[in-house]
Amino acid sequence: MAWNNQQNGDGDGPWGQKPGSGDKGPWGSGGGDEPPNIDEMMRNLQNRFGGVFGGGGGGKGKGGGRLGGFGIGVFLVLGALLWVIMPGSGWYVAEADEEGVILRFGAYTRTEAPGFHFKLPIPFETVLKPKVTAAHQIDVGFSKANGTERSIPGESLMLTGDENIVELGFSVFWQIKEAQAYLFNIERPEFTLKAVAESAMREIVGKNDLQDIITGRRGQIEDEARDNIQAIMDSYGAGILVTQVQLARSQAPGRVNDAFRDVVNAAQDAETTVNVATAYRNDVVPKARGDAQRLLQEAEAYKEARVAEAKGEAARFTLVHQEYKLAPQVTRQRMYLETMEQVLENSEKILLDPSSTGGVVPYLPLNELTSRARGQ
Repeated sequence: MAWNNQQNGDGDGPWGQKPGSGDKGPWGSGGGDEPPNIDEMMRNLQNRFGGVFGGGGGGKGKGGGRLGGFGIGVFLVLGALLWVIMPGSGWYVAEADEEGVILRFGAYTRTEAPGFHFKLPIPFETVLKPKVTAAHQIDVGFSKANGTERSIPGESLMLTGDENIVELGFSVFWQIKEAQAYLFNIERPEFTLKAVAESAMREIVGKNDLQDIITGRRGQIEDEARDNIQAIMDSYGAGILVTQVQLARSQAPGRVNDAFRDVVNAAQDAETTVNVATAYRNDVVPKARGDAQRLLQEAEAYKEARVAEAKGEAARFTLVHQEYKLAPQVTRQRMYLETMEQVLENSEKILLDPSSTGGVVPYLPLNELTSRARGQ
């Protein structure tokens, strides 16, 4: 046999018995039908392991037995200590963006905050450490590869409320809100979130016209989609917080995209024209209102001046009439002189001395005299 030379070449068997000698086997039993002696089996096992841990080659003395038992105890203690202090077995560290989810025999027990924590060693308790503060992103309707975007028609083509087709791509940003629910309530949370996001967006697109989706209501659509997705995921108990929905692109399908782009440009031109007209109105109307107010004020001032002047003339006439009653001749002469003063004030006048003419009316170049007077 293969073990004949393992015992100092004396031909003994693997447990020290001689072949054909009728010696008992390794468990203290012979070749007959007698049942094994359990006590003898335990003694043989202790002696052999005692030899391994310093018992003197399977020694039979009391000292050898005690030394062998001590070696086994030290081995078990060291093994248990290593089992407890091994990283991930009896303790663990959760990073600042993680939470520790403790499972005891596979069942959820507790959730612990970031930091250093103790737990029962494996396999009694295990720990899962999801990153609860990390921002995650799911793209719907398109994919990114090597810095380029590629449309996914099965996800991006949607039917609008006015029975048009729009090619829509958007991204959903989310975080883990509750670690236990995220890990155990839904089997594939990210796949479920993507399906829910696509369904919610199709519902919203089906209630809006193409023009609004492309231009007018992008912000409102993003907010409505985020709220709808969050409500559905909460009903599933997914433990997910949807922070933002962002439309990456919204356009008509490729074959009609040029025509819709012209429509959009025309709408933008119309809006620009309206804005220019509004700016012009805002500039002209205040000026017109200011001019009208100025004219009203000038007319009011002119009215006040004319009324005051008329009142003054009436008062003056009343005074003159009273003086005329007292002294008619003097008043008449005074009025005559004042009137002539006003008439002759700005007229050209030539005075002739009658004594120098000798009673003959001289011929005078009146035109030259008046022009000379003007020159002086």
